[in-house]
Amino acid sequence: MEVSEVPKWREWLIIGLIMLLLYGFILGVIWVEDPLIVLALLGLVIGGVVWWIRQYSDSYARLFALFQRHRRVALGILTVLLVAFPFLQRENPYWIQVAVMSGLFVIMALGLNVMVGNAGLVCLGYAAFYAIGAYTSGLLTLKHDVSFWLALPLAGLLAMAFGFLLGLPALRVRGHYLALVTIAFGLVVQQLLINLEGLTGGTNGVINIPSPQIGSFSLGRPLDLGFITLPFQANFYFLVLILAGLTLFMVYRVSPSLVGLSWNAIREDQLAAQCYGIDLTKNKLWAFAFGAFFGGIAGAVYANMVGFISPENFTYTHSILVLSMILLGGIDSIPGVILGAILLTVIPEKFRAFEDWRMMFYGFIIVLMLLFKPDGLLPARTRKYTSATPAGDGSAKVTSTGAGYLAGQLDN
Repeated sequence: MEVSEVPKWREWLIIGLIMLLLYGFILGVIWVEDPLIVLALLGLVIGGVVWWIRQYSDSYARLFALFQRHRRVALGILTVLLVAFPFLQRENPYWIQVAVMSGLFVIMALGLNVMVGNAGLVCLGYAAFYAIGAYTSGLLTLKHDVSFWLALPLAGLLAMAFGFLLGLPALRVRGHYLALVTIAFGLVVQQLLINLEGLTGGTNGVINIPSPQIGSFSLGRPLDLGFITLPFQANFYFLVLILAGLTLFMVYRVSPSLVGLSWNAIREDQLAAQCYGIDLTKNKLWAFAFGAFFGGIAGAVYANMVGFISPENFTYTHSILVLSMILLGGIDSIPGVILGAILLTVIPEKFRAFEDWRMMFYGFIIVLMLLFKPDGLLPARTRKYTSATPAGDGSAKVTSTGAGYLAGQLDN
């Protein structure tokens, strides 16, 4: 029986069961205390998924198509599961906080994926945009009494402006040289945060940053719903959930657009893209600026959530961490990027005893993925566009790849 012949309610049931299994696995990782058991479970699941994709690629494609056909149902189930998380963990605010950080890393990873995944522009200094957003929001709300809800977009826009500036050197260099430029940019921003003591507080950082408020209610207070009281971390959890959803919506809208296809063309072959008439200057600058915006948004939420920021919170390690998330999940794969961000936020929390080995762990992941699974756990799918063209019987169709579609759009 073809998948299309299966009743809709059965397809919905399959989607629900798959999502419940994944949700249960994440909760199981949280509840299991023994790090060796956690490591064994992760190795078993990741190895099983990779083997299944390689052996049954057709099944993977059908499953992907199933979720695509019923994405509204899948989105509804996912929303219910995500909203239920703080209620299930109300006695354990630590893991709600970890979930908040996971959401922030999802936002940053999606932003970095615009640069690295969509446009192929290597950026190893992404933590600088995170820092710019955090200090912008922190200083505006603390020293200038600006509302967080105004400081939030301003932080994103300022990070966007710095992303535009970083994109200027990208017009002349590429590859390893571009990576060095972005590393230097991250180090310069960190040194400025240390040395501009009158503005940033230097190594002492900025303290007593106020929590966001909605009317008279502060997000830094517990959330009393009448029938249940949730810890204050739940307030930021719901805030980050909304921001991550908006980020996902924006990225999904841009990725298949003409701008997204232009970025993909630049990633594959800049000379060929230029021959198609793509403006390399404009598209590269927009890729850096658009990706940097989300880093600034994440930084603003982080600053007003923890109430304290310092240059140590925005080091080169954070840039490598976000890049590792993209490589683990799959470059230019939005679901893969989200999966990578969640895994590399939750898993290290189970191995706090090995904190000193964290950088080696990230490097180990990057090397393994580049050697054995360079396309990531959830590889990006090649997009194809089908257009009907009149033939002798009026029924012929021509299928073109993204490059062909882009050429047609540019010719028009």
